[in-house]
Amino acid sequence: MTYIPPERGDDSGGGDRLDQTQKLTGAPALPSVGNGVDEGGQASPFDPAPAAPFAADRGGPEFPAPPAEESRPPRDRIVFQLVWEAILVLLTANALFLVYQQRDEIFGGASPMDAASSELRSLAPLLLLVTALGLSLRLGAVNLSIPAVAYLVLAVPSLFVGDDPWIGLGMTAAAAAAVTVLFVLLVLVLRLPAWMAGLACLFTVGASVQVLQWLSAELGFDSVSGWSAPDGLWLLGGTAAVSVAGGLLGLLPGVRDRFSRVKGAVEGTERRDAASVFALIGGTFLSVLLAGIAGFLPAAFGSAEASSQSVLVGMFTFSTSSMVALTPFVLIAVLLGGTSLWGRRGGIAGSALATVTLWAVIQVWGNLVPPASDPDLFSRWTGALYAAMLLAGLVVSFGLDRLGRPKEKPTEPETTTEMPGEPVPFRPETSGLFAPDGGPDQNGAPHPAQRL
Repeated sequence: MTYIPPERGDDSGGGDRLDQTQKLTGAPALPSVGNGVDEGGQASPFDPAPAAPFAADRGGPEFPAPPAEESRPPRDRIVFQLVWEAILVLLTANALFLVYQQRDEIFGGASPMDAASSELRSLAPLLLLVTALGLSLRLGAVNLSIPAVAYLVLAVPSLFVGDDPWIGLGMTAAAAAAVTVLFVLLVLVLRLPAWMAGLACLFTVGASVQVLQWLSAELGFDSVSGWSAPDGLWLLGGTAAVSVAGGLLGLLPGVRDRFSRVKGAVEGTERRDAASVFALIGGTFLSVLLAGIAGFLPAAFGSAEASSQSVLVGMFTFSTSSMVALTPFVLIAVLLGGTSLWGRRGGIAGSALATVTLWAVIQVWGNLVPPASDPDLFSRWTGALYAAMLLAGLVVSFGLDRLGRPKEKPTEPETTTEMPGEPVPFRPETSGLFAPDGGPDQNGAPHPAQRL
């Protein structure tokens, strides 16, 4: 039998006919197009985010996942840096013992205490320069003009010391601020490499020496009033305390993370946020200011001694060639102290120990008695000595970088779980001729390649 529905206008079926065009009043009103109940008769905006499937099966409503914490790279280990500084303590003690054995040849028969005080007073500016260059390396933006800033202050003492050393110290800080602004503009605005910006600052500082000397003479700054020279041991101890305090501050986790971000901002591998920019400006100014003070101290203290002809001992007197002779000393001391060339790590007392050790080695080397047949033997090999110490510093820096790398966490193998009821993808049956592994075909016969 075939069921034939009645016509719409047919009343033969009897009973009341339902009006299909009548609005249903028993059902609740549905909201308009949107993702929630509308207010005021206006359609709520459509939310494109789909609802999580099977939310009820997990026993609770779906909440948005909390934001993931910012991933930070693991920090380097400092245990090998501490071991190297312990070795430096032994090397420094041995070098100072050699200086004590040759004290008559080194100090010229003068009173050991007076001669040692003068030598240590001359060593303090070198330690400040080493600390300044180490801070520049630790920032990841090495400034090669740091030794030239010390030379600038010493070359124009009438301007940077003058009648009132405190005003001269302010002029030194102003010169450090000018060099900092130039360096930061070249690095952040022109996006030059830090070493190139440092070379540009070095040439600019060297070219400004004669201009500042002429300006000082035109302004009538021709007198220098220095301070009385303090005891060399106290002066060196103060600079060593500044160096060690900077090393301890660099061990703080927040400082290490900020230095890493500054390095990434300078190299362009990370975002240049405001905190990294201000850290770069502050760190660069501090390093350049330390270099300026390294030139200010001997100028202010050396002028009080009428018999003083040089403010630094031996071959480290500031002259027209001092920027060339002084830069290797500072760089070697920084590397031997354990500071990383890549800005990964800095030492604690390594800079101070390496500076004293290097000074002692040079003093002993310069007072060795050559044979009568070759009186220029040791002076001829002085450059080779510097090259050997520089290579040794590079090896130390590279070795500490390799040993201090953070341990790699073992990676767990990824496991995939199949949902129950997940459809199995269709894989058509193929013959052995086209099978990927060259296996037997459907009839069990070996692959033609396997019959050979």
